[in-house]
Amino acid sequence: MPGNSHTSVRSRTVAAELRRLREARGLSCAEVGEKLGASASKISRMETGHSGLQVEDVAALLGFYEVSAKKRTELLDLLKRGDQKGWWERQANLPTLWRSLIDFESKATRIQNYEPLLVPGLLQTDEYVAAVMRGIDPTLTGAELGNLIATRIARQARLTAFGGPQFLGVIHEAALRIPVGGTKVMIRQLRRLIELNERPNVTLRVVPISAGAHAGLRGPFAILEFAEEPALVLIENQDTGLLLEEEADLAGYRLALRNILSEAVAPDATETVLAALITELNK
Repeated sequence: MPGNSHTSVRSRTVAAELRRLREARGLSCAEVGEKLGASASKISRMETGHSGLQVEDVAALLGFYEVSAKKRTELLDLLKRGDQKGWWERQANLPTLWRSLIDFESKATRIQNYEPLLVPGLLQTDEYVAAVMRGIDPTLTGAELGNLIATRIARQARLTAFGGPQFLGVIHEAALRIPVGGTKVMIRQLRRLIELNERPNVTLRVVPISAGAHAGLRGPFAILEFAEEPALVLIENQDTGLLLEEEADLAGYRLALRNILSEAVAPDATETVLAALITELNK
């Protein structure tokens, strides 16, 4: 089915949050609809984004779910700006963006991720995640670090589950040579990549250092595609996350990915590259 090109990332985020709020209370669409004088199908359409979201309807649902004033204001603000394309958040609000990203990943039918300095998040081992997080923020408490690791590993479950999305991971060789966590951690991470590359829905490509200057030097990005919604581009840097949905942006990043892939080793050579790096680390 063709996607609804008028459903913005903001509206899709609000719709997903409405579903989470209902499920957290153990209620069915019919039960919520009965309480609010609406049909179960209307509640369902609101949660899937197949029905336009009206501020009054969403406010009524948030009131019924007893959502805090702060959360209610945040969601209604997103909805009121729902006709604006794209979405960016500074560090203070990034958790909101991350929650949305997890939801988008769970719905995606295809994910294409280019990473120049890190192993893609959906492919990282728990100890690699821990080393990355500690390096980025040494002030994290044990509980905070544990929560971040658990969240990252939970995201990976979708990739390895039955019916998981097609995943293309394009990794610059530099990312595979940075000793995140030390030699042993990197060896286990590289072995994990070899295992994942054998899955029918996962394809890994490596851009060799010898490629020199290429389109990937501008930074990492991910393209998420859906069965019934427009595609999105995710970009993250030091303290900002962006979700882009304009056709011009999508076309630009798809072109960039094609150019990066033209510099990558052939798919059937990926395991050879990874195995060679393991051998090098074992010396």
